[in-house]
Amino acid sequence: MDVAIVTGASRGIGRATAIKLAREFFVVVNYLRNREKAMQTVATIESMGGSATMVQGDVSNYEDAKKIVDKAAEYGELRILINNAGIYNVKPFIRMLPSEWEQIFQVNVFGTMNMIRAALEHMEEGVIVNIASVIGIYPIPDAAAYCASKAAVIALTKSLAQELGSKIKVVCVAPKGTNTDMLRKYHPYAIGDPPEKVAEYILRAIERGRGGECITVD
Repeated sequence: MDVAIVTGASRGIGRATAIKLAREFFVVVNYLRNREKAMQTVATIESMGGSATMVQGDVSNYEDAKKIVDKAAEYGELRILINNAGIYNVKPFIRMLPSEWEQIFQVNVFGTMNMIRAALEHMEEGVIVNIASVIGIYPIPDAAAYCASKAAVIALTKSLAQELGSKIKVVCVAPKGTNTDMLRKYHPYAIGDPPEKVAEYILRAIERGRGGECITVD
């Protein structure tokens, strides 16, 4: 059975993507804290006739990342990795503490790196999709740490795509504001795309994206 891992899949973009991938793959739903929401994602997949399991783990910790991937490998051939887990913070540069920068990079950059490194021990061919952001391409004020972290994800994608060649395609998707809990926390009145729209772009990236490409959500 072909297996897909989606990090941060208890809600938002991750949940929407996991549900769509379940039409073709056994899905490993990764979550960090919200066990109940992760259970709901798995239950939704199973109600549609798909198969899934959930694995708790902090992607910023390599041992946790390895645990997630090793568990996924028990169910079949790992073919898809969606690096969706991420954190966001909005604060003027002068007020952003070094520890807050470190936290954002640990999850958004090192978390992506940890999952890819662990996955490559099992993945012989397949697709890795890294979730970036349009503000990693077109930065905005008061979000320097997040913008820089997503720019790093884009650069990581482009470099690995060249390194890994044709058997493992590495591509990224850069959403705009998306109607998730993360957006609402900092921008309660912003208009955001539905997570399902972003999930469709992720599926297109898997099927038709070119290695190293960063696909923006229109």
